[in-house]
Amino acid sequence: MATIEHPERTLVIERVFDAPRTLVYDAWTDSEHIDKWWGPTMVTTRTIERDFSVGGSWKYVMEMPGSVSEHSVENKYTEIVPGEKIAWTEFAGGDTSNQVTVTLLFEDQGDETKLTMLIVHDSTEQMNMNEQGGMLMGWTMTLDSFVEFLAKQSAN
Repeated sequence: MATIEHPERTLVIERVFDAPRTLVYDAWTDSEHIDKWWGPTMVTTRTIERDFSVGGSWKYVMEMPGSVSEHSVENKYTEIVPGEKIAWTEFAGGDTSNQVTVTLLFEDQGDETKLTMLIVHDSTEQMNMNEQGGMLMGWTMTLDSFVEFLAKQSAN
């Protein structure tokens, strides 16, 4: 288990995927793949710009079905340890007041891969607001889409 420095303001999501760590990690890092699975169910993600390097950013929009509006998000990569860890700061719609820090940890579990996601908020209040706003539900749906993507990749 990862050490959690601020448990009172950290959402922790853990999932085990039936895929090798190299495939799981590559699906998070390869720009060609990420738009195919990123985002909650029924949302289409479109990358505007992506530089997967420390200091680089990923700017994308999520298009909601039946809506003419887009939800823009920017992630700035702060740490990358190939095959093991990716960390970034994230904010939506240019609003840095609701910025979070996301850290992904990849671990082998036999033939499977355990992903631990730590989403650190600036305050407990911010975390509660994001939870009530559907952050956990959105990540759950995103990871469900990721499972489907990995299954298709493994079948090829």
